Amino acid sequence: MKPDVEAGASSHVPAAPRKHEEALDPRISSALLIGAFIAVVLLAMLLPDFDRHQIPAPTFSVDLAGFDGLDGPAPLISPTFNLTLHGVSSSRISESCEFYNGRGTVAVSYAGAVLAWGRAPEFCVAEGAHKHVRMVALGAGVGLSDELRGRMASERRSRSAEVDVDIVLESYMDRWKKYLSCRVKLDVESSQQPSPCRVLASHLR
Repeated sequence: MKPDVEAGASSHVPAAPRKHEEALDPRISSALLIGAFIAVVLLAMLLPDFDRHQIPAPTFSVDLAGFDGLDGPAPLISPTFNLTLHGVSSSRISESCEFYNGRGTVAVSYAGAVLAWGRAPEFCVAEGAHKHVRMVALGAGVGLSDELRGRMASERRSRSAEVDVDIVLESYMDRWKKYLSCRVKLDVESSQQPSPCRVLASHLR
């Protein structure tokens, strides 16, 4: 007896695969993965360079030209600090303004206690240039504890006393704000090299 071919055709003969259901060639799959990996690596390399060019990058330092009023009678003092801020640009591209300060503030403190404060004037650090900006910080009726006064007097006798100088600069031309954290010695010769400042930048909203 002949077998019934038609009776089991649908269950024993597989359907021909459709083109869109065919498996992707392993070589093509590997090429796509390698291409995606290269794109990620290039993006990671370009982003830091983009950020570096977007943030103005002069370096800053500060020196103390003179001060007065730290030896006032207890418990209040009214000190004055004459400061010079130095902005240095290493760029040689052009003579345009690399960083512009529209307004800023300066504060002088000792061991966390604010002694004086003032304004940073408007200035521009041109590319490839050195800029020197004079600032004055004034304190009026500042109270210091006996402990801090004694500590400062001891450090000044050994010529090791230091004050912190914190400066905030705001540039509305390129929408950046810079925070400068500096530390300078008291009772030293004015010819000493300026003290470098740590610089942090944030984008203005």
